[in-house]
Amino acid sequence: MSIQIEHLAPSDYTARDVTYVDSGLHTLYDKLAFKANLILVGPKGIGKSLSIAAFAHKEKVPVVTFDCSEDVRRSHLLGMYVLRGDQTPFVLGPLTTAFEIANEVGSAILILEEINALTPQMQKVLNSVLDFRQKIEVPECKRVFKLNPGAKLWVTGTMNTSAYGGVYEMNEDLKSRVRLVPLDYPTPAEESKVIEEIVKTSGFKLDKKLVQGILTLAHETRQKAMDYALSTRDIVQIIEDTTLVGLEKALWLASGKFDGEDRTTIKERIDSIFGVSIAA
Repeated sequence: MSIQIEHLAPSDYTARDVTYVDSGLHTLYDKLAFKANLILVGPKGIGKSLSIAAFAHKEKVPVVTFDCSEDVRRSHLLGMYVLRGDQTPFVLGPLTTAFEIANEVGSAILILEEINALTPQMQKVLNSVLDFRQKIEVPECKRVFKLNPGAKLWVTGTMNTSAYGGVYEMNEDLKSRVRLVPLDYPTPAEESKVIEEIVKTSGFKLDKKLVQGILTLAHETRQKAMDYALSTRDIVQIIEDTTLVGLEKALWLASGKFDGEDRTTIKERIDSIFGVSIAA
């Protein structure tokens, strides 16, 4: 009796068009894509995943994305049998799906989000995918998933620094099979370009003094004196919220990301920078 294997259609993994300002990563991707596995390491909200998704859209390559966590088990990565009426198909996981999509359309990109949230045991499941073998054995469905001649799969990942909770050390097996790309918050000039692009594509109207104030506030939160730092993603949210509900409400919403003494401090800095008093 043959085993019924299922995954979504390649069209379901089409990378959508996103607003992204490249600070040089795509030059690196042009050289290393489909040749070297990359993991981007840096703070949350700086565009790690966005940079890969934008590259996938530019190159018209389907992208399979999986959010890792400490609860992930082997079946979540490779696939499992699912009871559906009187049938029990084997539904592929992200690793096996990536191989199948690459074989069907010629190439695919796999993004493993927050890869260091995987336990050390689950990190080892990736070994044969990431090294010279480029395959994975799945006895559960009696299949070996590997690339057909000419097919290409680029395995990428993102991870926050060890300062974040809920993460593990990357084991040596995994570390030796990838290139780690250390990233930090964008420079003020780079972040200004991101804002300019958001404003241009969205039709927002913001004066430069206001934009500079938002950048100053974000920079001050990144000096490691607070538990939370405003990321590029947070800056974009403040700008979007300003156009929707006004500056005062936008800053009030942003202040909700801080707790305790940090919230008191951020309210004081908002008052000093923008002349806006935030309610409790």
